[in-house]
Amino acid sequence: MKILELTPRDLDEFPRVLEEGVLYISEECELAAHKCCCGCGEDVITPLNPARWRLDRHGGRVSLYPSIGNWKFACRSHYWIRNNRVIPSYGMDDEEIADAIELDRVEREDYFAQLQQAPPPSSSQASAPKPQRWLARLFKRLRSWI
Repeated sequence: MKILELTPRDLDEFPRVLEEGVLYISEECELAAHKCCCGCGEDVITPLNPARWRLDRHGGRVSLYPSIGNWKFACRSHYWIRNNRVIPSYGMDDEEIADAIELDRVEREDYFAQLQQAPPPSSSQASAPKPQRWLARLFKRLRSWI
């Protein structure tokens, strides 16, 4: 790994060009972004929601769960981000990558199935969570870059 530590930067809008070594975080857009830590220069976008990635904060340090697997990039890098540090993972072969992608798909389907089965919140509970609009905001931002 070329980049061994990321500096978290909270923001409302993502810059047109991402800097290496910075983990951009937008709670409003429910996204995090960074340059691939292998140094290939690819932009890595991680949607922050329970069905995809979770961002944990520990003081000024952040961790992303689960790991980052850049299977569609030429580099096919795989790493963890824990307390701002980049922890390289082992290289996965095609079969392991296919298994990981399938497991992610099944876990997302299970998550959304559980949401559909949950009873609606009563009026005495906290207000409903805000609608997931992160994808629309992401596409709008990507269009502005082109």
